[in-house]
Amino acid sequence: MDGVPGITQCPIAPGRRFRYEFTVRGQAGTYFYHGHMAAQAADGLVGPIVVHSRDEKEKQEVPYVSDRVVMIQDWYYDSSDSLLREKLSPGNEAAPVPDGALINGRGKADCSLVKNRPCNATAALLPSINLQDGQAHRLRLLNVGAYAWFEVSVDKHLSLPIIEVDGTTVTPRPEESIIIGPGQRYSIVLNADATLNPALYWLRARMMKHCFGETASPNEGFQEAHAVVRYMTASTPSARANLIPQSEKDTSHYAVECRDMSPQTFHPSPPLEAPEAADFSYPLRVNLAIGAYRLQRGVLNGSSFRPDLTHPSLHRVVSNLTSSFSPESQLTLSFPSTVTIDLILQNFDEGNHPFHLHGHQFWVLAYGHGYFPSYDALNMHDQGRGLVDEGNRTIIENPVRKDVATVEAFGWLLLRVRLDNPGAWLFHCHMLWHGESGMAMQIVARAEELETMGLGREALGLCEASADEMLKGATPDDSIWYDTDEA
Repeated sequence: MDGVPGITQCPIAPGRRFRYEFTVRGQAGTYFYHGHMAAQAADGLVGPIVVHSRDEKEKQEVPYVSDRVVMIQDWYYDSSDSLLREKLSPGNEAAPVPDGALINGRGKADCSLVKNRPCNATAALLPSINLQDGQAHRLRLLNVGAYAWFEVSVDKHLSLPIIEVDGTTVTPRPEESIIIGPGQRYSIVLNADATLNPALYWLRARMMKHCFGETASPNEGFQEAHAVVRYMTASTPSARANLIPQSEKDTSHYAVECRDMSPQTFHPSPPLEAPEAADFSYPLRVNLAIGAYRLQRGVLNGSSFRPDLTHPSLHRVVSNLTSSFSPESQLTLSFPSTVTIDLILQNFDEGNHPFHLHGHQFWVLAYGHGYFPSYDALNMHDQGRGLVDEGNRTIIENPVRKDVATVEAFGWLLLRVRLDNPGAWLFHCHMLWHGESGMAMQIVARAEELETMGLGREALGLCEASADEMLKGATPDDSIWYDTDEA
């Protein structure tokens, strides 16, 4: 299980508690935890998880002396409950646009730019990243926000080698800036060798507002979050702690494409070939569609996902009740034993969608704009059943492994995943407002084994709360708008 209400467990009702205990084996990298009940993550219910391998530094091709977490997120003044209700209401086709952005939970507003709200930033502090002068340092960038893509850069540091992508160590690839979508993580190495005096530099996280697809955008002055990168030596005066950088952005150019950073150019280290053939292949039509009562909902193959919070999917699988999954509201792929499958995402929407699979990593085999070109065009037999020319193994030869990959606007994405981790796993758009509007499905892996495993007493205890208690704070049900003036 991994804590998704309605999928692996009942919600943790008000006044109750639950402790997650798990053993990490054969896995290292940068991750984060977050609430999965409605849109609670947008209110700040997030935090980092870093798993270090025993030989982590020895495996890195770019050495570093320190290791830092840099969480980046969009931020809303209003509560997620009110924002989600507005997003799902009849006739609304726009996702809530963030009011600002934070780094490691901090930001400092220019109150002169805040309209129609009280604002006092006197006690606000900018986040600081103090680095030993002349050394290299690992920065783990995490986009833990709800909706915004970010472009991340550091003034006067034009070579930032990427060494990790979503928990996968990769051969270093230098970049001037990092494009990071919701749910994604990148590790970079920053060399503290720039020459400004004093040695203070802005780390900038700029929201890519053109990715919103809406006419609204964050107010001027709130589109970029800042952190102070400060070089330190034994003789650094304490007064420098109160100074802010005077550095300027190195270029006036901004990223304009809202899609992943060329996955085919990342090479995992050590290399790992993807499975040569898939056992099954599934096309998934991705869209935001308007249905009855003028309700816009996220859909996969026409299904808009709604979990049953009081009867979680995992509990039903253990009880051999998988036939209870409704294809209209709980699109499900279920497999009795370990299999390799392909997922072909075809996006019919004008916006990009970063999809996250719980419980697994997948190989990103191919992607593009327009329609999926066919397996034959990719040197693969129909349904992904092996290579046409076995001497040409390019498509499966060490492709990047991720757990969040983006299907671009009106584009396609081919993922291959080996379902070897028993459980019921959510597959969803990590743009929170899209996921909560139904752009999701579930995948049940090794169902026969699950039926013999049973459930822990603590997990079953969560379901002893009343339905009214479990549904507090849940995503509103569509029925609240039926036959209302709003509809």
